Amino acid sequence: MAKNAYVLDRYTNKNVLVKNVDDEQFAKLKSWDKIVYSSTDQTGVSKQTVGTYIGHEIVTDRQGNFQKILEGEDKEFFEEQQKLALDIFPLFKKLFKKNFHDSIPVTARYQIFGDQLYFYFYSEERYVFTDFVKEFRQEIGKNIFLFQIGARDMIKMSPGADNLPCWADGILPMHCKTSLLLPSVEMENLVIQNLEGRDIEKLKWRCGKLKCSLIYELETYVEESKKFPPKWSYVENVWSEVCGTVFSFNIMNGDVTVKTKDGGMIVRIPYTTIKKVKLANSKPEESTKDVTKPSEKSEVAKTTPPKK
Repeated sequence: MAKNAYVLDRYTNKNVLVKNVDDEQFAKLKSWDKIVYSSTDQTGVSKQTVGTYIGHEIVTDRQGNFQKILEGEDKEFFEEQQKLALDIFPLFKKLFKKNFHDSIPVTARYQIFGDQLYFYFYSEERYVFTDFVKEFRQEIGKNIFLFQIGARDMIKMSPGADNLPCWADGILPMHCKTSLLLPSVEMENLVIQNLEGRDIEKLKWRCGKLKCSLIYELETYVEESKKFPPKWSYVENVWSEVCGTVFSFNIMNGDVTVKTKDGGMIVRIPYTTIKKVKLANSKPEESTKDVTKPSEKSEVAKTTPPKK
């Protein structure tokens, strides 16, 4: 009875359902094996490609038909050429960065059916690299193809995650989440941190998804946020010249963003140096509280003021 195998296409980095794997071949499959399969493109042309077997089911609308497991001499040749691609990659990285300063070269992969070297890079810009391709092709004596990828693919295609085992004893390890669709994060999870715009963008990156720590470490963030003064509260610290209204705080850095009382500047100060907090819309008798514990006052006083 034919079975299905789920792969991560080696060149497009898309998940694919590969059909018609016979029982004998399926029994031999191990995670991270390379599978040759065929698929039909938008023009109706059938082509062969290579996918990495990920060992578990995953939702995808892409399909292909099983051809063979890459093994024996074919596998040895493939691995030799892939090593060559990685050996050439540092030269590509150097020259590509020289010509396109805003780019981040990611990795190189050998395309066995086109006898080409694929070079992957990340950038927010669009480049015209016709001249570069001609010159680099002459430099290395190989056909090449440049592939611009997004932020999420940049993480998933990093050489450091290229050969991790993806399925062991029926358990999907955390480090293999890179092969899965990344979940979105509820906005409430973000609001807890009271981050300002530029810090939010650092978390979201250009893929529009927040880093996984906001999912898996939410309880920690909730607890840590209790150490910081509320947004819009008025704070004073051990340096009398730095006091004002709280705009945001950064749990990871331990900083509080404050607009000074005269409106002259916005500064970031360590939360450990805050001496008093005046809550917004509070009653006069409850408006101010000392947040420095007696045992901490001597240590806080020794803290070096932030550089202006």
